[in-house]
Amino acid sequence: MSTLVDHYLLQLRTFLPAKQRDDIAAELRDSIRSAVEERERALGRALSDDEQNEVLRGFGHPLVVAGRYLPMQHLIGPDVFPLYWYALQAVLIVITVIGGLLAGIALLTAPNAAQAAVRVAVDFWWFALQAAAIVTLVFAVLDHGKARFSFLERFDARKLDAGVLSVRAAPLSPIPRFDTTFELATTAILLLWWVEWLVFPSQWLGVVLRLSSAVEAFFYPVLVLCIVDFARLGVDLLRPYRTRPRVALRLVLNLAWLAVFVLAYRTEGLIEIAENVRSQNPESVLRMAEIAMSTSLFVLAVVSAVLVATDVVRLVRR
Repeated sequence: MSTLVDHYLLQLRTFLPAKQRDDIAAELRDSIRSAVEERERALGRALSDDEQNEVLRGFGHPLVVAGRYLPMQHLIGPDVFPLYWYALQAVLIVITVIGGLLAGIALLTAPNAAQAAVRVAVDFWWFALQAAAIVTLVFAVLDHGKARFSFLERFDARKLDAGVLSVRAAPLSPIPRFDTTFELATTAILLLWWVEWLVFPSQWLGVVLRLSSAVEAFFYPVLVLCIVDFARLGVDLLRPYRTRPRVALRLVLNLAWLAVFVLAYRTEGLIEIAENVRSQNPESVLRMAEIAMSTSLFVLAVVSAVLVATDVVRLVRR
């Protein structure tokens, strides 16, 4: 064999698995020798270095050729990849939506708006990369451990339900009436409480609490959102099918709710003491109530962000 072929095989051996290196190299040496001899017979003479180089190019770069003999040909196999792909999309959509909205809020409210928005966007970009890496690592470990998901192998076609992945369903996919009824009830309760037609007990641990004047900025936005949401849910109850206009409307409403929850979360002093009935430390009770309020607003913002993400998926994954 020529010096050029020997050099090629030497480089190839560097990338081959150690235990199979000699056997694979010998097999490839025979294949290359056969290809060179066949070309020499066709030309009736020995091959030049350029012609030998063309033959070796036909076999491929040593790194590529060696890769065909590696025990792991892919990071995530075909059995796990569909679940990985949908999970990755869901995570990135939620992160992107939350990051974009927080960047917008920072642009509107921060003292140095542009700098704050850029900082939020950069932070969420890096967070998205880290989240994608973590999701990829988790599914790679599952695939390497030969994880099997029984629900993919043992299913009853009569009971198929896409579950979370149903957000990609057809535009006219049905809307469960139970879900609509539940949303109608919660929206009605919120609306009646918001306009003070429905009053809940306001005494907590001997302290009467009430919403402060800081809530006034949210009164009309919440009122309008409740009324529009109530009308939308009424239509969904009568005609329980998703259409693109309805999904788009729900997306806009969820974005608006998310903005309200985020702004309310960033607003201090939403609750104040109306009367101290019997508490010896009313300020601690107020702090507990404020923590409960902040936690509730944070959870509602997260839920709204998830709903926004599902609506985006429904609109774009067609």
